[in-house]
Parts: sequence; C-alpha cells; structure tokens
Amino acid sequence: MPCPNCSCTSCLPVADLLVISTKFPPPPSELITTNRAPTDSEVGYSRAIINSAGETVSILQAVVDGLLGLITQHKAAVSPLKSFPPELLVEIFAQSAAIAPDDWRYPPPLVLMWVCSRWRRIVLDAPKLWTKIFFEASPND
Repeated sequence: MPCPNCSCTSCLPVADLLVISTKFPPPPSELITTNRAPTDSEVGYSRAIINSAGETVSILQAVVDGLLGLITQHKAAVSPLKSFPPELLVEIFAQSAAIAPDDWRYPPPLVLMWVCSRWRRIVLDAPKLWTKIFFEASPND
C-alpha cells in the first residue's frame, strides 16, 4: 500500500507508528506524581488503554517478527558463503573431516552432503573427501 504523502512503499509504516504512538495518552500527571487514588472512571479508562495498547503491541510484534524473518531471508540470499569457490570449500571440508571424532555416527562427507544441494554436489565431486572407507562392524559380525 503506497504512502498517501509521497506514494512510496517504505515510509508508510513509520507514519503509522507515529499515529499509533499518539493514540495512547499517558495517565493524568497527578496520578503519577502523587499518591492520590484514581477514581473509578480513571481506573476504567486506564484499563481500556492498557488493553488497547497491549493488543497494538501484539500486532506490532507480529509485524516485527515478519520483518525479522524477511531480513533473515535476505541475509541468506546474499550470504558470502554462496560465493566461496568450490575448491576452497573442499579444502575446508577435508580439514574438518580430518579432525572429526572417530565415533561420529555418520562420516563427515555424508553430513556435509545434507547441508544443501550445492554442498552435496561439491562433496560428491571431490575425490579428496572419499579417500577413507567408513563402515561399522558389530561384535557379532
């Protein structure tokens, strides 16, 4: 939805936030600066503001969560790891496989293949990562 002032799509949320921030007035100053008990109508008014502000916070939190998810997706889309040369990744994979504990349930090349399709292709195309034969023998064999 475009902004009514400039027709852009980015400043409308900020304008909406400014409107929201003025929607909820503070309680009367004398209730904050003195020990005077609020009247029944002041209590009702404050409770209504608390409920309405709480609902608004929930809506804004959903917006914030959505924006954080969008930020995460865009960061993943431009991740520097995506532009690593395959040869460098093979070297990193080989070094990590060399220091992997022997008691891992799955051999390092298999684990690396499960990360993403690009890593799967790189691992399968790298003979250097397949120089060990991994098998598990039980005492009954």
